[in-house]
Amino acid sequence: MVALQYPFELVPGDPEFDFPAAEGVHPHCQSDTWFLAGELTATSGRRFAFLTIFNQNRPGGDLVADFHTLAFFDLDNGTYGTFTDYDMPPKNMAPGTIHKMSAETGLMDLAFDSRAGRSSWTARRDAEGALVPFGYDVILMGVDQAGAEMELRLTVSASRPPVPVGASTYNGRFCCLAQPETFSYFQTGMQMSGSLRWGTESGEVSGSGGHIDRQWFPLPAGGGGTGGDARAVSYEWRTIHLDNGADVVAWRQFDRRHRNAQRGFTGATVAYADPGREPVCVEDIEVTTENYVRWPETVRQLIKPPVAARYLPDRHVFRSKSLGLELAGTPLVPVPAHALPVEYMEGPFHFVGTMHGQPVQGFGISEKSLALYRDWELVDVLSTMLEDRGADHEAGLVETLRPLVDDGRTDEALAYLAGTVGPAVTALGDADLVQIVDDLNAALSLTE
Repeated sequence: MVALQYPFELVPGDPEFDFPAAEGVHPHCQSDTWFLAGELTATSGRRFAFLTIFNQNRPGGDLVADFHTLAFFDLDNGTYGTFTDYDMPPKNMAPGTIHKMSAETGLMDLAFDSRAGRSSWTARRDAEGALVPFGYDVILMGVDQAGAEMELRLTVSASRPPVPVGASTYNGRFCCLAQPETFSYFQTGMQMSGSLRWGTESGEVSGSGGHIDRQWFPLPAGGGGTGGDARAVSYEWRTIHLDNGADVVAWRQFDRRHRNAQRGFTGATVAYADPGREPVCVEDIEVTTENYVRWPETVRQLIKPPVAARYLPDRHVFRSKSLGLELAGTPLVPVPAHALPVEYMEGPFHFVGTMHGQPVQGFGISEKSLALYRDWELVDVLSTMLEDRGADHEAGLVETLRPLVDDGRTDEALAYLAGTVGPAVTALGDADLVQIVDDLNAALSLTE
C-alpha cells in the first residue's frame, strides 16, 4: 500500500488538484459531483456491489438543485435496489426551507438529509484530530423501489493515489457535457470495510476495489454547456478493474444534435497497481454494442422524457489498439435504471478478454445516458439485436428499411415495416424484437 500524505499535489502548479481541498466543494463552480462505488463481499460469502452519488448544483450561483442517489446490487441473484432524493426548486424556494445537502470547502465533509435518513461522507481523523490522508467514513441511507430499507456503513482507505482524468495529456481538465474545462480525477483500489443492511439482509462486508470519481463543472452539469438542454450530449462511462493490476476509466460522449456524433473528450485513462508505472491516456477506444435494453417506464426521470420507449446500450466489446486491449463486457444485473434527472443506467459488469496478448478479467461499473428513441436510432437498435441473435435474413430486411427512414420517406418506411419487416420479426417468436418493431412504428408515425 502506498503511503500518502496531505498536502498532496496531484497536478504540479494547478491548485484545482491540491489535496485535501480538491475533495471539498468548489464555490467557483456551479456543479460538484462526488461518486463512490465498489464490489463488496459479506462474511457469509454473499457478493454485492454499490454506488452512491452526491450532486450539488447552484444554477446561476444561488439556486439550490441537489440530489443524492444510493444503489445496491445483489451479484448472486442479479437484482438491485435504487433510491434517489432531491432538493429542487421551486419547492425548496419557500421561506424557511432548510436545504438537504451540506458540503464543506477544504476537505471531504458531505451530508444529505434525505427522506430515508442522513447520508454522509466525511474525512477521517486520527486520535489527535489530524486528517487521515485519503481516509473516509461513509454512512449511506436509502429505501429501494420495493420499500426495503438500505444502509451501508464503510471505513474507506486509499491504496493508490488519485489520478487526473486524461493523465498527463489533459491533467484533469477536459471537455465534459459540452463544457470545455471540466475538472475531474478518480481514485481506485480503495479498501472498504463495514456493514450492509438491505431489507432482511444484513452483515459485515469488505472489498478492495472501491472507486472514487470526482467532477466539478463551471456551469450546471445538466445542460449548462448546451443552453439548458440536459439531453443534448449523452455519454457512456465505464470503470474496469482488471486482475493484472490495470484500472481503465473510459469516457465516450455523443452529440445528440448531430446524429450522435462522437465528441471529445472520448478516451481512456489507465492507472496501474505498480507505483512505478505512470498513468496513461489513450484516445483510440472503440465500443461495439451487441445488444440494447428498453428503459423501464416505472423508473421516472426528473426531466420529462420525450417518449416512453427508449433503448440504452448494454452488452458490448471494448477495444483499444494502443493498449492491446479487447474486453467483452456482460452485465451482472439486468436493466439497472435509476431515477436521476435524465436517463441514467448504471450497474456492475464482468469484463473478460486480453491485454497485450495476455488473458485478463475483472469487475467494472458501466454507466450510460445514451437513450435512443428516434426512428433512425431504433433502426440501429433493431438491426443490432437481430444480428446478435443470428437472424441474418431479418437483419437484411432492416437494411432495406434504413434508407427509407434516413431519406424521410416515412409512408414507404411504415408500409415496408408493416408488410415485410414486422411479419418476419414476429415469426422469430422473440417478444423483445417485436416490441422494438412496435416502438419503431410509433416513432415513424410521429414524423408523418
